[in-house]
Amino acid sequence: MSEHATVIAGGGPTGLMLAGELALAGVDVAIVEKRPDQTISGSRAGGLHSRTLEIFDQRGIADRFVAEGQKAQALGFAGVHFDLSGFPTRYPYSLGLWQNHIERILAGWVVDELAVPIYRGMEVIGLAEDD
Repeated sequence: MSEHATVIAGGGPTGLMLAGELALAGVDVAIVEKRPDQTISGSRAGGLHSRTLEIFDQRGIADRFVAEGQKAQALGFAGVHFDLSGFPTRYPYSLGLWQNHIERILAGWVVDELAVPIYRGMEVIGLAEDD
């Protein structure tokens, strides 16, 4: 593994998005991910909220997620019905999309377009701060 100014431990949605933001800011960043590939065992995140889609839109990548997801303008929680269609946003819905698809799309942006390396099959077991 090469040296980088910033190393992110974990290549899930949060790590990928953080890497993208840092790369856009000109930071030399890399991701270290324990999993050897993007395969996810078990159930994880199943969708995206309006605000997340708005942030993706600011980066020009929202359409990639919308194209693959299922829009849900009404949701239920604890017996309460929520109609999202009137929300003041370009994305007045929740988008059903499994985490493995979310990660694949984000990784395509971060790795292919922003040239952030992901070191797979490696685990962060310690760290040292360097001024």
